[in-house]
Order: sequence, then structure tokens, then C-alpha cells
Amino acid sequence: MFSDNLKYLREKNNMNQIELATKLGRKSTSSISEWEKGKYQPKAGVLSDIAHIFNVNLDDLMNKDLRNENEVSSPKLDVLSIFNQLNLKRRRAVLKFAVKQLDEQRQENKNVITFPNKHNTTTIDVDGVLSAGVGEYLDDNSEPFSVTVPAPVPDNYDYAFKINGSSMEPYYHDGQVVFIKKVGQYRDGQTVAAIYDGCAYLKRLAVDDDGYATLVSLNPDYPNVRIDDKEGMKLLGVAFS
Repeated sequence: MFSDNLKYLREKNNMNQIELATKLGRKSTSSISEWEKGKYQPKAGVLSDIAHIFNVNLDDLMNKDLRNENEVSSPKLDVLSIFNQLNLKRRRAVLKFAVKQLDEQRQENKNVITFPNKHNTTTIDVDGVLSAGVGEYLDDNSEPFSVTVPAPVPDNYDYAFKINGSSMEPYYHDGQVVFIKKVGQYRDGQTVAAIYDGCAYLKRLAVDDDGYATLVSLNPDYPNVRIDDKEGMKLLGVAFS
């Protein structure tokens, strides 16, 4: 059984006796020839090496007719094992082909346009607009309005605002809806919804050692807002989405 399996696997993998002998660290093919003729079998360690080279189970190598099994079912391909059996010239050819396929795949992916799935959106009412810029003037007569946002939306927010401006990029974008949660205390570094001097902002809160606050723009193209009158600033809550 072993002799037939050895010859079958060697020929199936386009390997001559010299190549197999080299992989097994032998200087001649005489042993390979005698194994395939069934004159004798190699030692257990060599049998294990042969099973590894051809990526088969050692018990299958010794006790199963691999020729008949592979005629009934398709062989399981081990690309790495096959690649390792190729000579240098053929390995380069395989790599060149694989790189070409990868480049073509990347180009195909660039041409794919993903359209929003209408089933993954929902409509909510927002409380107004926050400026991620130089200030959004608050009009006491402004009313909530409806916008379409990705679903699902958080269920524990206190306010929802639409962002106007790009001062908080890359984390928050113009036109995005941000959800605000009321908190009891505010900390340095939190992104907050704030009202100051008649304008509403979405900014990063910075508090210095003296207790003075600044509403910080993450985008360096936009100015920060220095709070000269802490009593005149109202914090609505912390952004969490």
C-alpha cells in the first residue's frame, strides 16, 4: 500500500525521484526507487517526513489506497504545500500571477459603489443646530425639525442636534447628527454642547489650572472660543455619538 501511495503522490505533485530524495536529505534516488517497488519501507521518522511533504495523514499514507480515494472525491488543495514544492523559476511565475490578480481585485473594489440601505435609516426630530465652526446663533422661535439618520439610534439621549461646520473634524462632520447626554459634572477633554454669548457650539471643553474654560476646535483651521464669563456659558451635555 505504501509503495503505491508514494509513487502516486510523487507523480501527482509533478516531483521526480531526485527532487524527493533532495527534500528528504538523501544523496541518491536508490532508496526512493526501492520504496516504490515495495522492496522495503523507510524508518518511522522518514515516513513522517514523507507524509509532511505531501500533506497527507501518516496513517492514510500507510493504510489507505489514496489513488482510489482521490478518484472518488476532489483533492483538498494546500496552496502553500504545493508552492513549496515548486522550483525557483515556477515560484516566481506563481508570485507574478498572484500579484497581478491582487492588483485587478483592488481595481475592481475601487469601482464598487455602495448605496445606502434605506432599511438601515430612521427619521428623528432634532432640537436644533450646533455650530462646529464660529457659532450658531440661537433663535428663540426655532422649532425642532426632522432628519434621517442611520439606524439604530441611541435610546438614552437627552438632545439631538445637527452639526453645522467642520471645526470638529475628523471626529464630527458637517451635517452629522450628534446625540447629547446631560451629566452632573463636566471634565476637561469632554466634547460638549454649549451655549455662550447667544450662540450654540459643539466643542471640546478645556479647563486650565485657574479654572478658566475654552471651547476648543479640533480642526486647526477654526478658532477656539475663550470663555471670559463662566456664568454666561451654559453646558447642555456631553456628546456620545
